[in-house]
Amino acid sequence: MIKSEIVEIDGVFVGVVIQSRHGTRVFRAIHEWLRPLNGQIMLSLQDARTVAAGLFRRQRVVAALAAA
Repeated sequence: MIKSEIVEIDGVFVGVVIQSRHGTRVFRAIHEWLRPLNGQIMLSLQDARTVAAGLFRRQRVVAALAAA
């Protein structure tokens, strides 16, 4: 690991992007809603944030509907 970047969506810590010496960026999910993304290779930190935000916000809606 060379570098890691925190991924926050709407103020919630959801994961990290870890960059290897070879330049590969891997997403590591912390929040349970993003487990499907765990281990996925991302093109960039911004790509990881965009993908994570989409999934996180969809899961938030699903959770709210299930609670209603």
